[in-house]
Amino acid sequence: MKFTEHKDPTVNMIRRIEADAIWVNDTPMRNSFYMTAHHLHPDWSAACTDHLTQTHLDTLLKLQPEVIILGTGARQHFLAPALQAYVQQQGVGLEVMSNDAACRTWNVLTTEERAVVLAIIFANQA
Repeated sequence: MKFTEHKDPTVNMIRRIEADAIWVNDTPMRNSFYMTAHHLHPDWSAACTDHLTQTHLDTLLKLQPEVIILGTGARQHFLAPALQAYVQQQGVGLEVMSNDAACRTWNVLTTEERAVVLAIIFANQA
């Protein structure tokens, strides 16, 4: 799959997606993770959308993004309406999509220098 190339080499970019890993720069991620343009948090405790809590979202909201891009596995799994409303009440956009779509969207938005958080639920068991 084709990815957008970023001109700033210090920005975290998704380089490729495989069945068992998402490559952030040169690092394969095999568990749920989240990141900003310049910080990678490799061990996010979110394992599936059914068990996602407000605490998981607060971890992302503390990073003060304009938008959170949430990848929910190989397929899109929507959050509970109360959790979606909670993020919106904080004045932050929330886009929920499959991991491959989330990664492509991340690469595009970071080229626009947007304040974005990418959160990936690597293996959604829900």
